Amino acid sequence: MFFLPTKETPILCQGITSNAGAVHTELALAYGSNIVAGTSTDRNVRKFLGVPVYRTVQEAVKATSPKISVIFSPPTHALSDVTEAIKAGIEMVVCTTEHVPFQEAIKMKKMAEEAKVCLVGPSAMGIGVIDQTIVGSIPLHLFSKGKIGIVGRSSSLLWEAARQLENEKLGLSCCISLGADHLIGTSFVPPVKALLTDEKTQGILIVGQVHGELEYELADFYKKQKSKKPMWVYIPGRSLDRSDKRPLLGMQTVKFAEVIDAKKEKLVAAGATWIESPDSFGKTIKKG
Repeated sequence: MFFLPTKETPILCQGITSNAGAVHTELALAYGSNIVAGTSTDRNVRKFLGVPVYRTVQEAVKATSPKISVIFSPPTHALSDVTEAIKAGIEMVVCTTEHVPFQEAIKMKKMAEEAKVCLVGPSAMGIGVIDQTIVGSIPLHLFSKGKIGIVGRSSSLLWEAARQLENEKLGLSCCISLGADHLIGTSFVPPVKALLTDEKTQGILIVGQVHGELEYELADFYKKQKSKKPMWVYIPGRSLDRSDKRPLLGMQTVKFAEVIDAKKEKLVAAGATWIESPDSFGKTIKKG
């Protein structure tokens, strides 16, 4: 089950001594994140950045009881690390690894579903809750506290949206990056459900993708909600045409604009407000 972490939520970092793990753990600790343990293949490291380091996730769980694990692994180790975290009984796993082979992503997703573990990613920047915590690599220190929660796929567009919200003095309540790969563990619905009940979030911005069915699923969910918060949606890719050079799964013979129009129709009918251009994130949301 997806949940919004707080500054008290205990976090495990798998791959804490890797280049990415070291950088983002240091930033997360500086922000006030409660990183209680790390794992590393380096047998000589017992503590890193003041955080106890263990050889296995099982040892870390037994000693520190983390609720979330964030994984900084190369593609060759991502599946084994996700598997280890799930088998250790961690409630939510955030996998930041990019370029995970598709077959291995399928195994991750199936394993998480069977174990009832929330898998965010792969290729997710993670979860950042303003004035609370960072799980992953979201640069919350660049943004101020506000009332808009962002949930999206493309990390670069998330940062652009956050920058515009900052310029319009709307600020962020949280930012959730689900991952840009074709197959990810968590859809839009679980984080949106959490944001609908979050007192600090007054509106939700969705940054989708042209491929996949997740936006349709979100539209069906949002339409059924009796108590709604404003939701804005943007999907990039309208200017792209079908092409064998971009072999997105099932998209070789489909015009991207046609898919985006179909998703737009469904989401607008459900009550969402459509954003036509990434240049207008802040202005559109400020209008309400």
